[in-house]
Amino acid sequence: MNRALTLLSASLLLASATHVNAQSGDPRAGESLHKDANCLSCHAANPYSTAKTPSFERLIAAVNFCNVNLNTGWFEDEVLDVATYLNEKYYKYVIE
Repeated sequence: MNRALTLLSASLLLASATHVNAQSGDPRAGESLHKDANCLSCHAANPYSTAKTPSFERLIAAVNFCNVNLNTGWFEDEVLDVATYLNEKYYKYVIE
């Protein structure tokens, strides 16, 4: 019984860690993509406020909006990388 409980606890811990990793990208890759796309040419006056992006999910949507409208050609994982970079640098949302 004790071993089964330990196994269940370990499985739940691993599953929650996997979920977090699935929801966050690579901030270093995101920084490079952000720089290459020259995002601050549009966002320089007020770089990234929480007014239109009150959550990490909305931040991802906002990054994807720019991706589509500016035709950067980023894949979903790259959009997530940029959102993760912006979150770490500016927004500080807790990713669940």
